[in-house]
Amino acid sequence: MIIGIYDSGLGGLSVWRELRQRIGAQLVYFGDTAHLPYGDKSPGQLLEYFRASLAFFQSRGCHTVVVACNTTSSVVLPRVQHELLLPAMGMIEGAVEAVAAVGGQRIGVLATKATAASGVYQRALEEGLPGSQVFVEPAPRLVPLVEAGLVAGPEAEDALKQYLAPLLSQGIDSLLLGCTHYSFLAASIQKLLDGKVQVIDPAPAVARKVEAACSKAAPAGAGTEFWVSAQPEKFKATAELILGEELPLVQLHTWREENC
Repeated sequence: MIIGIYDSGLGGLSVWRELRQRIGAQLVYFGDTAHLPYGDKSPGQLLEYFRASLAFFQSRGCHTVVVACNTTSSVVLPRVQHELLLPAMGMIEGAVEAVAAVGGQRIGVLATKATAASGVYQRALEEGLPGSQVFVEPAPRLVPLVEAGLVAGPEAEDALKQYLAPLLSQGIDSLLLGCTHYSFLAASIQKLLDGKVQVIDPAPAVARKVEAACSKAAPAGAGTEFWVSAQPEKFKATAELILGEELPLVQLHTWREENC
C-alpha cells in the first residue's frame, strides 16, 4: 500500500511523524509550497490545488490520501468527498476525537482564516460534545513563522500571545491546534499557558484513524518520498530544523495551474 500525505507546506510533517511510527506502508509526502499559505486562499483556489495534487498522488501509485491540512479538510473535502477517485481522510474527525478524549467544555481553537470562516470546528465540536462552547481564533501569522523555522523565540511568542489572549479571556479549559503547522509551536504554546489549559494536537489521533483504516499496510521498513511544488532545498532545510533529523532528497513537482 502507498499512502499520500498532502499539505500546503511543512505542517503535514506533524502527521507524517506520527504516521510513520504506526504504518509500514510507503508514504508519499507532497507540500504545495508554491501556493502557501492556504489560509488566505479562496475556496475555488483551494479546490484547484487539491485536484491537481490528487492527480499527482495517483501518478505516484497512491491508494489513499491523508489530507494533513485543516484548511483543505474544512473547505474542500466536504464539497468533493463523494466524487473522489482516491479515498481521502481529513483532519476534522480525528481532531474532534482528540478533544472528546480530553473532555473540555470551553474549547479554544487556533486556526487559519479559511478554517475559522468555514465554521467546521464550531459545528463538529458542538455536535460531538453537546453542551460545550467553542471559541475559534484565526491566527494568520503562525504558518509563515513555522515555514521560516521560527517555532520558538520572541517572534513566535509575540504572535502566540496575540492569538491566545482573546481565547484565554473566554476562560477556555482546552486548546485545539486547528492547523497542522501549529503542532511545531506546541512547546512554545505550552510554555505560555503554563499548564493552565490542556493543549490538544490532533496529529496522533488522525494517525490512529489512518492506521485503523489501513490495517493491510506493508510491514515496517518502507520509506517516504518527499515532494514539493517550489523551493525543495528550503523545505528540506527547514524541515530538518524543526524535526531535528535528516530527510532524504526532496523532489520538485510542478503543474500548470490553467490545466488544473
